Amino acid sequence: MADFHTKSFFGQSTAIIVKSPAKTVPHIFITCIKKKDDNTWEKPTNGEGKTVKLSIEEIICILEVLERNCSNWRGYHVFKDEKTEIIVGWEDSSLQVLLFKIGNYEKKLRFPNTKFLMLFLDHILTEKIEFATSGTFKIKAKQGSIKESDYGVFSENIFAKDGLQVIETTEYDALSETLEIEVKIKVESPKALLIVLDSGHEFWIPKSTVHSHYNVKEGENFQKLILDKWIIEKQKIF
Repeated sequence: MADFHTKSFFGQSTAIIVKSPAKTVPHIFITCIKKKDDNTWEKPTNGEGKTVKLSIEEIICILEVLERNCSNWRGYHVFKDEKTEIIVGWEDSSLQVLLFKIGNYEKKLRFPNTKFLMLFLDHILTEKIEFATSGTFKIKAKQGSIKESDYGVFSENIFAKDGLQVIETTEYDALSETLEIEVKIKVESPKALLIVLDSGHEFWIPKSTVHSHYNVKEGENFQKLILDKWIIEKQKIF
């Protein structure tokens, strides 16, 4: 069984490259590149194109779309000052054309590439569940490197659309900048709060983005919350 996997899907002007660096790491990389004006392709090794790292959970979300259990998945990655939106979804209700959107890059896939990608990711997922979540192996951490505890994944906005679900997840840097806002707390779930602004607008926020004490019983009164800046920007709270 191979330890490294890579597959490129090239079109006339854009391409995506899917890489699994090792079966013992719980992530893959997806790179989008495009053809430049001089008819050459962007080179990721030169810092060109757009690359994102996707977790096992996000691989599962993409597979749900490819298996036509969901119409689309949207991921939102936040790390330091860099924010990247990732969309994988069917172009229309015929479920024949799959759209990859990573930041400002877009790539469409059709059969048999969609089938190949589904089998490819399913194989990688099986490997990673077996080897990246068990066994004994050592990873040398560089000084200043990001630990697993420095990240979080928040799954939200799961609702029906055209008979299929739409899944949205957010991966964020837990060391991000914070801001203070005044809100009412309307509803509390195990992992999130439904907050209300003085304008009456409501937003769900993950509890892990709250860095101050709050009292759910004071739901009728405004209280100050210290929140991660990224969730305020993502939800367009202001």
